[in-house]
Amino acid sequence: MVQVDEVATGSEAESLGIRPGDQIVRINGEPVRDVLDFHFRVADDELEIELFRGKEKLRLDVIPEGPPDLGISLVPMKVRLCGNDCVFCFVHQNPEGMRKTIYVQDEDYRLSFLYGNFVTLSNMKEWEIRRIVEQRLSPIYLSIHSTNPVTRQRMIRAKQDRDILPILDYFAENDITMHTQVVFVPGYNEGEDLAQTVRDLASYYPKIESLAVVPLGMTMHREGLTELQPVTVEMAEETLSLAAGFQDEFQSKWGLRWLYMADEWYRKVGRPVPSDAEYDGFPQLENGIGMTRFFTTQMEEAESLFPDAKENGLRRVTLVTGELFQETLEPMVRAKLVETGEDLDVQIVGVGNEFFGRTVTVAGLLSGSDILRDLASVPDLGDRIYLPPAVLNDDDVFLDDVPLSAVEERFGVPVQVGFRDRVW
Repeated sequence: MVQVDEVATGSEAESLGIRPGDQIVRINGEPVRDVLDFHFRVADDELEIELFRGKEKLRLDVIPEGPPDLGISLVPMKVRLCGNDCVFCFVHQNPEGMRKTIYVQDEDYRLSFLYGNFVTLSNMKEWEIRRIVEQRLSPIYLSIHSTNPVTRQRMIRAKQDRDILPILDYFAENDITMHTQVVFVPGYNEGEDLAQTVRDLASYYPKIESLAVVPLGMTMHREGLTELQPVTVEMAEETLSLAAGFQDEFQSKWGLRWLYMADEWYRKVGRPVPSDAEYDGFPQLENGIGMTRFFTTQMEEAESLFPDAKENGLRRVTLVTGELFQETLEPMVRAKLVETGEDLDVQIVGVGNEFFGRTVTVAGLLSGSDILRDLASVPDLGDRIYLPPAVLNDDDVFLDDVPLSAVEERFGVPVQVGFRDRVW
């Protein structure tokens, strides 16, 4: 059953007498287990809604005429937790003192459909796999890692050891669109294992619309975990070369590259990221694939970087980014300021990641404590500090549970979180 959280004023639900706290158990005789069931069931032309209000059971009939949700907002569903013990799991490498939600290992196919979370499907029951087809939960985002069942099980160490290929067959046969990813782990799915995985997944095109390959992330907090080797420069060169061969093949056959490598691969070998055209519309941008190129293009197309500078009397500002990206961002900003003629002194601070370890260079994983530490060494922060939006959650709290307000209070300088009101 699902619980009603809010009822919109003037909605059909309000006219039916539905109230917050009501428990909806069935629609048209079918059980309502979660928000997906609810939205799937209320799509019918005529509805018989069964609900409980305390111990009282009510039955309501309605022919929907308004919004498909009847004006009902539901209490958020409980997230299903992961049943795997992946050797590369980033959550296992988190230090103490972070936001509580950071330690949650979710593995929920419903979140995959709703928000694009990647899932292995290893903890799913057969009826849930059928449900994806029945309710058209498409597209869905899948963590494959390897199509070799032995390699895959070595990597994810699932409680339920199952072959992923029959599930992919079933989804493809029933027109479920899929996006896939592989976390590359040296000693597990490199070389020919990766090549075979690419071949296997490509055989499902166009039902599998994309494949991203991401190198494992390693923090310095790996005490008691499986010993793993980091990706070396040589290994990155070999993997990019392997990928390029496939990308050329797919481009020739399908008119798109289909296989996309995470930005970290190119940074590792000191190579520029691919052009816009080579990302084919950025199908996995939310997974961070092509983020550098997307950001670069938007900056290049912007008419100005700081349109409110004169209005707000800005003469000097500080941009915060990750230590590694500073080398890329600085010349871009300098060139753009010359192009736009903006008379503004911009300094860029590349923050080192001591919280997770210097091997973690993604700007989105900067902690509040690291930002506070490195900004404290800057003599003049100017009139405004800009932070990357990805470092904060919706409540403006950093990964290490430091609030955004701590930055302003510490330095007495207004802080803007990226360019939330801008297209770039």
